[in-house]
Amino acid sequence: MTIEVCKANIVHKEKVENVKNRLDENDFSRLLALGRCFGDISRIKIFYALETYKEMCVCDLAAVLDASIATTSHHLRFLKKQGMTKARQDGKMVYYSIANEEVHSTIRAFFKMSETK
Repeated sequence: MTIEVCKANIVHKEKVENVKNRLDENDFSRLLALGRCFGDISRIKIFYALETYKEMCVCDLAAVLDASIATTSHHLRFLKKQGMTKARQDGKMVYYSIANEEVHSTIRAFFKMSETK
């Protein structure tokens, strides 16, 4: 694979300044958090499970991951802290689901991208 680069070093100052100014106005911490959420195969599997069944208990998610409840809970706490999932308790059971439609759309887009070749 060849890397395509400019043959001359000409900087388009207006474009560069415009982008730099817009970068300074943005907070990308949410995108970084999203990257960490998708940066672990167990978390991707959790998203897939919750996308498939909308709500699952910690025990079932642990079984999906072939992991301990403690390890699964660690991942779920991380996702909840990042605003990606929400939890509800029903007696002794704790059920997790995707936090909101914005997160749902992001997850669907992520999985759709993985299907394209």
